[in-house]
Amino acid sequence: MIKVKLAGICNTDLEILKGYMDFRGVPGHEFVGEVVEGPKEILGKRVVGEINVSCGKCDMCRRGLKKHCRNIRILGMKDLNGTFGEYIVLPEENVHILPDNIPDEEAVFVEP
Repeated sequence: MIKVKLAGICNTDLEILKGYMDFRGVPGHEFVGEVVEGPKEILGKRVVGEINVSCGKCDMCRRGLKKHCRNIRILGMKDLNGTFGEYIVLPEENVHILPDNIPDEEAVFVEP
């Protein structure tokens, strides 16, 4: 679990509010957060995250083509609440630890 420290707003978020992708949930996909629950190796770390969450089970995922997952969830856009809430949940493989020398105000623009 990640506590959102800072969330960015981009045009995609504005389009979602207008009905793009017919998303119903918490929008937002650009963020800086702190891992508050999860593996001890990353607990307390400042992170950003990959927004596409694959199922790991479909034929595409089994072939190593996770970006083409047939059951993909997208943070703040499709089947996964986004970063305009207080907390988000992402798989560990989607989380990227930030170097200390990058301030939150710059890191929020990272979209790995």
